[in-house]
Amino acid sequence: MATAPAGPSGPRRPVVEVVDDDMARVLAQKTGAERLAIADGMFRSARRMIESHLRAEHPEWDSQRLQAEVARRLSHGAG
Repeated sequence: MATAPAGPSGPRRPVVEVVDDDMARVLAQKTGAERLAIADGMFRSARRMIESHLRAEHPEWDSQRLQAEVARRLSHGAG
């Protein structure tokens, strides 16, 4: 079980992630490499969405500031 980062509402809390039974069956048929490729695609998609949102919200930020904030958000503020 994962743990969510501490936030304004208080300390870290457990995060329960549930996979639909049909999706679990599909993923069980994939090789490890295929599952990693799916995860990589999802990560890249999330990164693009966050970057696009931040670019629209903060057009004044330079590339370095933008990438730093994307990385911070993807790491749940760790670091």
